[in-house]
Amino acid sequence: MYHYRKTIQTYKKLNKADVHRSVCTFCNEVGGANITAENETMFVIPNRVSYDIFEGRRVIEHLMVIPKRHVETIVEFTDKEKIDQMTIAGEYEANGFNIYARGVGSVTRSVKHQHTHLIKADNNRPKVFMYIAKPHFLIQG
Repeated sequence: MYHYRKTIQTYKKLNKADVHRSVCTFCNEVGGANITAENETMFVIPNRVSYDIFEGRRVIEHLMVIPKRHVETIVEFTDKEKIDQMTIAGEYEANGFNIYARGVGSVTRSVKHQHTHLIKADNNRPKVFMYIAKPHFLIQG
């Protein structure tokens, strides 16, 4: 997963602002207008700063499945939450989305509230993918 320079600047700016919030970024979203799908224990929202590249392909859509209850890990899920999360993830996977979640302790995990990424990328494999720390280049033919 990669961000272009402009995207990473936006991502860093928003994450820096989150540090000063008194409530969890995702807990603040529950009941918000950005919810695109939900069930009893989970909701789906667009990622506010989508990845630009996933598995060497351009990202078309980037959503997240988020438990309505504040938990940091999947192991904390109730049986109902496990079923609800997999039900939603399965519906999106059937429509071409990849499912991705970072583990606890990952240095790239920006929010402690458990969340699972749903990432839809185009199906055009690049002929060349060059990654040089920063910036990132993707050349598709």
